[in-house]
Amino acid sequence: MSQTIATFGQVTDQGFVPADAETAPDDQTGARTVLSQFALLQIDGPDSEKFLQGQLTSDMQSVTFEQWQAGACCDAKGRMIANFIATRSETGFVLRLPASQAEVLINHLKKYAVFFKATMTLAENIEIIGEFNASPSEKSMSGEDVRVLGWPDGRCEYWVPEELIDKYLSDHLLEPESRWHASDVESGWLWVQPSSSAAWIPQYCDWQAHDGISFSKGCYTGQEVVARLQYLGKSKRHLYQVAPCPELPDIMSDVLVNGKAKGELASRICFDGKYTGLAVVSSDEETLSGECGNQKITLRRVFYTEDQRG
Repeated sequence: MSQTIATFGQVTDQGFVPADAETAPDDQTGARTVLSQFALLQIDGPDSEKFLQGQLTSDMQSVTFEQWQAGACCDAKGRMIANFIATRSETGFVLRLPASQAEVLINHLKKYAVFFKATMTLAENIEIIGEFNASPSEKSMSGEDVRVLGWPDGRCEYWVPEELIDKYLSDHLLEPESRWHASDVESGWLWVQPSSSAAWIPQYCDWQAHDGISFSKGCYTGQEVVARLQYLGKSKRHLYQVAPCPELPDIMSDVLVNGKAKGELASRICFDGKYTGLAVVSSDEETLSGECGNQKITLRRVFYTEDQRG
């Protein structure tokens, strides 16, 4: 965390917490937070597009300077090593993903990168600032010195050089980062973590609902498995929201339905004194009652409105 960010709050295991933790007013238009738990991975070089096209679920040829795109990197069994949103840069691409997954993805891609003129580096001296209650946007991207990314659910994020952080945080209501993660849960955005890496095929996490899988591009690692599930079968596992409850165990804990393990807790967020999250569960039911750890939980199948789709 930069010294400038430290003047506005601290980073805990739940992310950024503003120094002024007073109750937020009803009108939170323009409220911002620091997305400390995400990182920017730069893939640069003349072969960057060809390199990524053969490894990622997204069609990198269709990623433009005006729109970002969701994507994932899978192993040969079609299971996600990491997932992200991708943008095009002047020298290649930038992937925004959980900071804990950045080195995992780099290490996975290294064995393929040696055949291409492409480099992978983590962006330094740039902070990601999130804003709530902006105007809904169709994955828009703009700006040069500061990249501005619009989200379909009305959020917005800024990729801000360190010297401009004060300008982007001063005179704004600051919210805890957990509110951003809770919005991800509400909109069905599940991010792979180190403990869940290589656990799920993208469709188990509804990644196709966020346009994170191209079914028309050429081959990529894991493509055969992902395509077979799409065209020859029906996914028996789906994404569920965990209704707010007093406690939840660590992610990848079993989700029990009628005493039987039916899936795993995939994300865990504490917001406004309650825990919520997403779970990958083998069921087609809209609502389920179950247990996770010692906690009774209610699960609701994630369905997407136009404003939630990525």
